[in-house]
Amino acid sequence: METIGLGIGIAGLAGVFTACVDCFEYVQLGRQFGRDYGKCLLKLDAAKVRMSRWGAAIGLGPELYNKQRISASIEEIRLAQSLLEQILDSFKDAERISERFQKRTSTQNPTSTELTMYDADTDLALDYQRLHLTMRELARQRQKQTSVRKIVVWAIYEKKSFDRMIDDVSGFVRELVDLFPAAQEPQRALCKAEVSAIVETRDLLLLNDITSQDDKILAAEVEKEMNSRGHTVSDWKAGGSSKMWAGDENAPGVKSKSHNFSRFEVSGSADVHLGNKNRG
Repeated sequence: METIGLGIGIAGLAGVFTACVDCFEYVQLGRQFGRDYGKCLLKLDAAKVRMSRWGAAIGLGPELYNKQRISASIEEIRLAQSLLEQILDSFKDAERISERFQKRTSTQNPTSTELTMYDADTDLALDYQRLHLTMRELARQRQKQTSVRKIVVWAIYEKKSFDRMIDDVSGFVRELVDLFPAAQEPQRALCKAEVSAIVETRDLLLLNDITSQDDKILAAEVEKEMNSRGHTVSDWKAGGSSKMWAGDENAPGVKSKSHNFSRFEVSGSADVHLGNKNRG
């Protein structure tokens, strides 16, 4: 099999890769998503971060990440091109479905609220907002600056349409990751930086809940990070004569982990111990 340096074929992938990453910025979600809005938006964020991570690992990101030189066959380059084009097609298909929904709904019921869109800046719950902003910044840092401005923003109004699109896009990104196994090590390093950027343990748990089935490299790094962190205990009360202890009991020589305790209330003669107990 004829191989070439990936840098030689990079020019052919860079344009379509950038177009794919830009697509994530064009999408907004309609208010019919209801309580699913937060998780669906984070799924979109997670797919973009994963794609930007793959691009950075093979040299499609800013110069800061272009340290890897990976050999690939001409056929692998062509397959990568095809997968990126299929990601674009998935966005275009979802946009066409949304356009038909919009035309039908506005014709049948011009005053319908079904076409109202969510605004992430004002409508996203705080816990989702924090992780959303972190993931957006991670992806932004890996994007090359371009002169292309965001012109058209479009909405997905139906969750079934979103689910189909995000499943397709995530599947194609998974194939891109699997296509270049030599790029997985730099992706692990980038995953480590991602989880380190997430300060709140509850955000890390939320990220794991959203991505663990699709993003195995990230899931492994999340597990390592979680094992290195302590417990997060919040929103609780202790009253009367109750007894409570939150922390670890450490054997001699075991390094203590720090824990996060917040939003709690102690009343009466409750006996509460927060922190670790070290034996020996």
